[in-house]
Amino acid sequence: MNDNRDPLTVLNSDDLPVAPDPAFAARLRARLQAAASLPRRTGGVVMSGTDTMIAELAEAAAPPVEPRSAVIAYLTVTDARAAITWYADAFGAALTGDPVEMDDGRIGHAELSLGGGILYLADEFPEVSLKAPSPQHVSVSLMLAVSDTDAALRRAREAGATIQREPYEAHGARGAALVDPFGHRWMLTGPVTGAAVPIQHGDVGYVALCTPDPERAAAFYAHVLGWTYDSRTRTVTGIGQRIRLTSGPNTLVCGYAVTDQNGAQQSILGAGGQVGEVERLDFGDVVSATDPQGLPFAVFEPSSEQPRPKLNGSGPGELSYITYQVPNSAVFKAFYGGLLFWTFEPGRVDDGWQVMGTHPMAGVAGGTAEPVVVPMWTVEDVDAAVARVREAGGTVIEEPSQQSYGKSALCTDDQGTRFYLGEF
Repeated sequence: MNDNRDPLTVLNSDDLPVAPDPAFAARLRARLQAAASLPRRTGGVVMSGTDTMIAELAEAAAPPVEPRSAVIAYLTVTDARAAITWYADAFGAALTGDPVEMDDGRIGHAELSLGGGILYLADEFPEVSLKAPSPQHVSVSLMLAVSDTDAALRRAREAGATIQREPYEAHGARGAALVDPFGHRWMLTGPVTGAAVPIQHGDVGYVALCTPDPERAAAFYAHVLGWTYDSRTRTVTGIGQRIRLTSGPNTLVCGYAVTDQNGAQQSILGAGGQVGEVERLDFGDVVSATDPQGLPFAVFEPSSEQPRPKLNGSGPGELSYITYQVPNSAVFKAFYGGLLFWTFEPGRVDDGWQVMGTHPMAGVAGGTAEPVVVPMWTVEDVDAAVARVREAGGTVIEEPSQQSYGKSALCTDDQGTRFYLGEF
């Protein structure tokens, strides 16, 4: 070799089958040149950076390690071959290698790539206690990230899935829930589209505050919450929610949006509820009803233009949370789960349950003597609002206290109707 040749120039010649990374070569040249300028000692120049450069080169050459989830879902299905096809068509899954076929023809193991991860599945093997889920009895839900929740749900619906939850928005994502033809429950989650979201099945589209004297109630809440009231239409005006004042027992009556009003009425009757009169309001026909525990409510079929209610209202004077206090929480969950497709998670108190996904937010508490719905109204300053409650003749049951979501107080109006005040 010619001693006058630059060794790093050699790296760029045609003598090598693979050209080195130019950025690596530049960094190595700089370190070699810096090391060559160091004072010589016995034993030669100490090149402290060489090990680092070798490590960088090895890291660059090594294949990337794919992250793996802590748990891989392993599904048991009644027909593995059909399931593989279904997950490919509906969710875009792809087989990873050939399935393992047993001597009797059953699929003993198959791997699919799905949503950036791996899904395992196999046919039923009752002899080793592996059975597919029975209808409406699923103990595990599978969360699947998708780029477009509505499109993914549409494909699943067309492929024969049972839709448990139409698209909804919560916690910065757009979700949906379905059960595939093999009994497994999937929760889809994708980005919020940015377009106006219409009201969803099971959302509270309007409420009616029942008190013995609506006009007296209008005066009380005007003082406490700043409401303005149209006595002709019996509605609160100037806010972003539909709120009516009606005569009746002290409770809040919720009007739920449903996709099929006739189907909803059949569901109510079939589950032990009662259906009442139809009232025509400016936003549609409303059917009054009563659940199996005597709690009044209503259902209506909204127009496609009606926007979805805010999760916690949009400002002072609006409804931000609903608490259902009922004798039997199991009866409540079964009834509204079937009618409105609600799902529930345990809350922070005994026999307390959070209603998942509905707008506005809601919770259930069991063990009360009589059923009642207690609203939470948003205020800018709870302490000041509590003072106004007393001025208007109401009662403060629980003084303002700090909660995880903000500050709240429990009160009654001057006719005994309970409500919360919430400062967020």
